[in-house]
Amino acid sequence: MFNIVKQVFNFNDTLYILKRSFKETNMPEDMVQGYKKYIGADTVLKKDGMYYFVNRIDEAQIVKETYIQLELPLEF
Repeated sequence: MFNIVKQVFNFNDTLYILKRSFKETNMPEDMVQGYKKYIGADTVLKKDGMYYFVNRIDEAQIVKETYIQLELPLEF
């Protein structure tokens, strides 16, 4: 079994899902907007020497967790 975990955080009273982050020194400023588009992020935040490529969460709702038991081996 595996879980898909997404990092969610609050910035200025808005919730975001983190897609990727980079140190400023590892990404030239002129490439930031192109990379944002490439990975499908809608916002880039910059703080403490880091770029955070994120998607804003407009609406959230609690859903019941469900687990599915898979029989192994899976064939692809």
